[in-house]
Formats: sequence, C-alpha cells, structure tokens
Amino acid sequence: MSGHEPERRSMAGNAGFSLIEVMIVLVIIGVLLLVAVPGYQDGMRKSRRADGMRDLMELVSRQERFYAQNSRYTDNINTAAGLNFRPDEDADDPTVSSEGHYTLSVTECAGFDPDEFDSCYELRAAPLGEQQKDPCGTLTVNSKGQRGHTGSPDNDELRCW
Repeated sequence: MSGHEPERRSMAGNAGFSLIEVMIVLVIIGVLLLVAVPGYQDGMRKSRRADGMRDLMELVSRQERFYAQNSRYTDNINTAAGLNFRPDEDADDPTVSSEGHYTLSVTECAGFDPDEFDSCYELRAAPLGEQQKDPCGTLTVNSKGQRGHTGSPDNDELRCW
C-alpha cells in the first residue's frame, strides 16, 4: 500500500489552477469587457434615440393638425390650447419625452417673427442624462420635413435618424 502514496500526492498537487492560468483568464475577460461594454453602450444610446424620434414625429403630426384647424403653428406643446402633448401626465416636466431621454421643444424657424408661427417651426429633442453622450446631439425636424441633428458633423442625418 505504501507504493500508492506517491501517486496520490502527485495527483493532489495537480488538482487546481495555477496563479498564471487564473491571471490569463482574467486578462482575457478584461479584454472582452473593454471591447463589449462600449459597443453595448453605443447600442443603448442608439436605441434610446428612438424615444426622441418617436415623440418628434408625434409632435409633427399634432402641429399639422393644429395648423389645419388654426391656420398657424404653435409653440405650446402641453396644454389643450396647443398640441396637448403629455407623454406622461404624472411627470414633473411634461416636455420630457415618453421614456425620459429627451427634452422636447418647438421654436419658430430662423429668420421668422418669433411671435407668429404662421409658416415654419422647428421641433427639437435635446438629450438628457446618459443620452447626452450620443454623438447625434439634439435631434431636429422642421415643418418642411427636414430632419437634422446638432451633434458631430461626421454623423450624417441618415445615421442619426
């Protein structure tokens, strides 16, 4: 029986992982995280962008309906006398998009009298919180149907919209 004892000892010494093997696994996991996390965050920003786009398109529809009834556009987003847009009636700020990633606003187009919205408006969705890191910046759409953004000039409208 004493002949089997050396084999048991050698098997017991090889039962675990060495520190080098554990460190290699940790380095591989770290590299994977360095690649995966930024891609995931970019994907999340892109998907949250749909929140602003959806609400802007809803406001465009409401603006056109308002124009058909009143022969002018309005800068009043929230009340019944305006566009009556309240994504969340319990929200502290009703001009925040449905999912809370953008602040919505409407302005007269540049070069027009700001007191009268007779012929042109521009709707804006300005990013909030984590969405401010989105390279598209503020999303815009005007009464002529032109879509744009205020973000990096390297991003064209097709990527942002």
